[in-house]
Amino acid sequence: MDGTVCYGQLASASEGPLNLQQALDDKNWKSAMDLEVEALHKNKTWHLVPPQKGRNVIDCKWVYKMKRKSNGNIERYKAWLVAKGFKQIYGIDYEDTFSPVVKAATIRLALSLVVSRNWSLRQLDVQNAFLHGYLDEVYMKQPPGYEDKSKPNYICRLDKALYGLKQAPRAWYSRLCNKLQSLGFIPSKGDTSLFFYKREDYVIYMLVYVDDIIVASSSQEAIDALLKDLKTDFAIKDLGELSYFLGIQVHRKHG
Repeated sequence: MDGTVCYGQLASASEGPLNLQQALDDKNWKSAMDLEVEALHKNKTWHLVPPQKGRNVIDCKWVYKMKRKSNGNIERYKAWLVAKGFKQIYGIDYEDTFSPVVKAATIRLALSLVVSRNWSLRQLDVQNAFLHGYLDEVYMKQPPGYEDKSKPNYICRLDKALYGLKQAPRAWYSRLCNKLQSLGFIPSKGDTSLFFYKREDYVIYMLVYVDDIIVASSSQEAIDALLKDLKTDFAIKDLGELSYFLGIQVHRKHG
């Protein structure tokens, strides 16, 4: 059965509260913030330590986005705790930086393979992706609105990466890369955000754009097995067949 993929640009939409108090007073945004803080604590992103003279302590803030479906309806409210990485000092609390961003040409190639070979195409979302990377010494103020009342003057020593940190994308990519290589994937030399796995009976291609992932394969069962393996280390959400990615709407036609 032949397959055709049609794609076109769509405008993105995002709305959010004007300030912290407005977010705390709104049950939808408050719920999204609670989920984020819960995930941070579950992941053991930081532990509180007393302030000490000479430490570079960065600030943090809340970022909000209303995620919508392609038809404009609200899909979910999202809140991220973001570190103010621009206050980091090179050589003290960060060194190397890198962000896993797949090339546009690689995406087009993957779509072409899916069409010509009638492969399965799935989209994954890694929840709190940057929380999966490990850090050295980085200190941050407590999250606004969620300060520990018993230790209000303490600061967070970050044990895991956080959105906004200069080294967060690199830390996340490093851990994902190590996991994929342990499963037998090989990183592409032409595009560091492309990984592939080949066997005699099937092949899998994985494209990574920060926390959004596309998986293309000649075997649906192989994708299911891959998801099972990834979920042992990461909070993976299966979004089903690819329909919208980086401003591109994808629609498969069978005939």
